[in-house]
Amino acid sequence: MAGGLIEGLKKCYTGNNVFTKHAFLALLGLLISVPTCIATISTNGKEADVYLYMFFIAPFLGIVSMLASFILGYYMVLFTRNAIKFCFWKETQNDEGKIKALQIMPEIDSGLFNINTLKWLAFCIIWILIISIISMILLLFSLIPVIKIPAILVLITFIVISVISMPYIFCNFIKDFNITKNINPLLLFTYLPKILTPTIILDLKYFGFAIGIGVSGIIAIILLSIVLYLSASLAGVEIDLANNVIFLAIFTTAYMYVSTIMGLAYYYAIAHIYYENIAKTPEENPLQTNKEL
Repeated sequence: MAGGLIEGLKKCYTGNNVFTKHAFLALLGLLISVPTCIATISTNGKEADVYLYMFFIAPFLGIVSMLASFILGYYMVLFTRNAIKFCFWKETQNDEGKIKALQIMPEIDSGLFNINTLKWLAFCIIWILIISIISMILLLFSLIPVIKIPAILVLITFIVISVISMPYIFCNFIKDFNITKNINPLLLFTYLPKILTPTIILDLKYFGFAIGIGVSGIIAIILLSIVLYLSASLAGVEIDLANNVIFLAIFTTAYMYVSTIMGLAYYYAIAHIYYENIAKTPEENPLQTNKEL
């Protein structure tokens, strides 16, 4: 399928300054991972204590991790926006070479952040509030004995529909960063019939792909652990990998990097589903009045 996961992965490594971009992503992964590793070791891995440590005892760790997470999230926003632009652009091109070579990964420069960054943050906050309020109302209805089970079923259904539909509302928003036309809760249900089947197929493929990557990662970790233990034994040094900040930082940074690349590939595929089933058919999409980005 054009615009699939494999094509998305290829686009992650296509264009100018590829090494710089991936070094940037790895650095963000490191800045997210190291504070968590330090907090985990300092609290003996107790999850509640980890967050308490990061945000109250050593707030600098929490600030660094949150800031890096924010930058990484917005980079993925720009990547997805470029993927949507690419969908429109390639419809006008007959040169297969140009299509394959077009860069999707955003450049790392001063233009990375602008007013749209704040719009994206506001959009996220608004939708978190919308979904939270609706979920809370349904949860309160579930406290009424007579309608408890139906209310719980409706709540679960609403959450599932939200998870499926939100990426496409997100795509429609980042097309032009228009908040007002993309905060209608009914959009969760408007898009669903158009994108349900291709999204389920994509998620199944992604799940299989993730399992393959996960198994490979586990094997790599086991082999790395064996090598480190053998090296330490030969050198007469005791090593506790579970409480070694450097080892945990390397492992979690690698995990973050791989997860980021897989996430980019996934949203590349989401952008194509959005284009084919929503943006490409403006007459059927009440939020899209023309084909220009």
